[in-house]
This record gives sequence, structure tokens and C-alpha cells, in this order.
Amino acid sequence: MAASLRAEEEKLSRNMTPEETVKAMELADGFKMTVFAGEPDVRQPCAFAVDDRGRLWVGENYTYTKYGWQPDARDRILIFEDTDGDGKHDTRKVFTDKFTYVSGLEVGHGGVWVGSPPNLLFIPDKNGDDVPDGDAQVVLDGWGAQDQHETLNSFTWGPDGWLYGCQGVFTHSKVGKPGTPDAERVPLNAGVWRYHPTQQKFEVFAWGTSNPWGIDFDDRGQALMTACVIPHLWHMVQGGRYHRQSGKHFNDHIYDDIKTIAKHNHQGFLGRKGGFAHGGALLYLGDSFPDEYRGKLFMCNIHHHNIYVDQLARHGSGFIGDHYEEAMLCHDRWFIGFNLRAAPDGSIYIIDWYDEKECHGQTPEGKSTGRIYKMSYGDVRQRPVDLAKKTSAELVELQLHKNDWYVRHARRLLAERAVAGEDLSAANESLYQMLENNADPTRRLRALWAMHG
Repeated sequence: MAASLRAEEEKLSRNMTPEETVKAMELADGFKMTVFAGEPDVRQPCAFAVDDRGRLWVGENYTYTKYGWQPDARDRILIFEDTDGDGKHDTRKVFTDKFTYVSGLEVGHGGVWVGSPPNLLFIPDKNGDDVPDGDAQVVLDGWGAQDQHETLNSFTWGPDGWLYGCQGVFTHSKVGKPGTPDAERVPLNAGVWRYHPTQQKFEVFAWGTSNPWGIDFDDRGQALMTACVIPHLWHMVQGGRYHRQSGKHFNDHIYDDIKTIAKHNHQGFLGRKGGFAHGGALLYLGDSFPDEYRGKLFMCNIHHHNIYVDQLARHGSGFIGDHYEEAMLCHDRWFIGFNLRAAPDGSIYIIDWYDEKECHGQTPEGKSTGRIYKMSYGDVRQRPVDLAKKTSAELVELQLHKNDWYVRHARRLLAERAVAGEDLSAANESLYQMLENNADPTRRLRALWAMHG
């Protein structure tokens, strides 16, 4: 990055147009940023997902304030599509506006999964016509929101077919299916949870940390998570109890907890104040960035208005995380990027809350702003894609694709077809041959996960 990024804290601009904000960004060599969408087309983006056609599903959160939420506001889910591959949306539609406080979002298994405390909702759209088939179904309830910015968030499909998410330490949940007695509910006040979409099982995957807002999986299925206030980088192992920002573990017999894998912190980094609030976690497994970025973790930093990249090195049974570089530094103080998603063309999407207040803000002017950016390398254009139209044999072949976006979506589609009763015997035989004969252990794992799903 440019030497200016290491200078003393500079006077930042603010309240810029989306295009001006992009011009105020310094990027690593060879990278470029485009405005995929900006106000008035999108406002207050809080959660998003990419579907099997490469379209963006974006949750707009109008109800959030520091000490509660506005009951008269209605949050929305929008669908954006880039039809000509230029990195900017061409179509936009409203999927629904009938709920409050969207905090997490993912697409799959015939509908949309939405965090809307106290509920985890499923909005069915089985025929994929972008119109809800009916009212939202309450899958789980009991999610707390005592601390509005620490409720259920960061939804993503794991390689095992479960829906994963995070929750923070100052929100106290007792999760269960509607009607579950209090004594049978699962307590959670910091950690990673997961829910199986067809078996309808819920469990805490790992306990602890602080206010996590980002989780992703590497090409061997290891979960990496980012968090705020305490150290920012964590290797989350199933059943683990991790260092907490506050409070006690539910298990009284824990004699010590698992610590961060980070060798560094970002407080005061780049000469900018703060730096302990991170949002989003994306392990780059695409095919358009230089190979040196593969397996590195991208995350946004709210105080520093930038995107950091950490590198991971094996250490015993886990990892050590170290600073690699700043992928982007924005000289617009209102830039608040806090989540990232992979694109089919190997680029990265970033949502920007874009607000005067960095944390816990309730400025009325902020309700009208919001952006989505696309970060790409070199000259790439997204081609039309619709993986649902692929045959099962073609979905199996995609398990060998260099870009993990295709691998993940194809794997989930195979799981959906298995649940629907489709004969996948030929597909499973091909996956078994991949498991037996492929020399690359990450490809063998892909075959195993696809058969398991």
C-alpha cells in the first residue's frame, strides 16, 4: 500500500456521494472498487447474501437505534442483479417489507433465512419467483436483543450443510422452537450457533468471545471468526469455550478458555484512533485475485474505515494469524463497511452502513444512506450464471472448481435435490471416485462434504 497509509491521522472527508467515496479509497496495487448500488437504491444495508444466480439479497435495517428500535419502521429485503457484468446493478426489486430489525440473511433450501429478533425466520419462495409463498415462518425464537448490535448475525452455510451465525456477549438468548419450555431452551450469550435446515436441529457450535460479526470456512472446513473489543481473530472449534469479554461460562468446570490466534491488534494502526471494531470475515477462495491472496482473511474495520487482510499460518492443531496488508483505506469518515461476500467472478462485495456515527449511532440523517461496493482485480466481468439449471452431474464437476463460490453453491443445491427425493446415485458414485482418487486433500474433502450434505 502507499506510504501515506502509514502517516499520522489525517483529516477525513465525510458525507460524500457514493462515487466520491470510491475516489477517496486507496487500494492495493491492481485492485479497483465500483459502486454496485448506493442511495437511494439501497439504504442502511445490515445483512446480505449472494444467490445461485449471483444476485445480491440485501436486508435494509431502518429500525435500529442505540437503545432500542423504532416499532413503526419496516425493514426490507431487496434483490439486486448486475445483468451486463459491469460491476453495477441493473435491476432492483423488493422481496418483502413485512418485518422489523433484520440482522442476518441467507438464501437456500427454498427460501430466505432472516434474523429478526426474537426470531429466526424462514420466508418460503419454493418456485424462485422472488415473491414470498406466504407469511414468514418462525423457525426458532428466544433470541435476545438487550444489546441491539449483538443479536444473531452473519449467516452463512457451512460445508456440513448447517446454517451458521454469531451472537454477542451482552445479549442473552434462550433459543428453541416456538412453544419450547424454558427449561429445554439453549442459552447463548456469545459465540457461534448453527441450525440444520432439514433436520430442524439447533445447537451452539462454540461459546465465547465478544461481539462477533463475521464467520467463514477455509478449504479444509476450519471456521475463522472476527470480533470486536477484545482480540479480533479466532479459530472456532466445535465445542470450544473461548475467552469472553465479560461474564462467566455456562460450564462451571472450565479451568481455562481458548485464546485468540492473532499475533497483532489494530488499535491505533495506520495512525488512526480506535480500531477494535471489526465486521465481516471472508477467507478468499476465489479465482481472480492474485494467488498470494488465496486463503487470506479479509475483514472490515469500522473505526479505521478500511479493509484489513490477515494471513494464517498453521501452528500445532490450529493457526497463528498475522497482519498481511490493508486491502483498502477510505478517506471518507462515514464509510462503515462491516460485511463481505464472494462473487461468482472472484470479486468481493462489501456493504457499507455509511453513517456519521461509527458505533451505536442514532443520527436521523443516517437512515437515508447506504452503499454496496464491488472490489475486483484486473479486468473481470461477471458472466450470467444460474447454477440451479445445472444437471447434478455438472454440480458434481463444480466441486473441482478453483472458485469456491461455485463449490459451495453447487454443494448446497445437491443437498436440496437429495431432500427433494431426486435420484443422486450417479452423482454420489462420481463423488466417491473423487474422494478415492483425487490427489488434493481439499478436493477429497469437497467430495465428502457433498455426499454428506
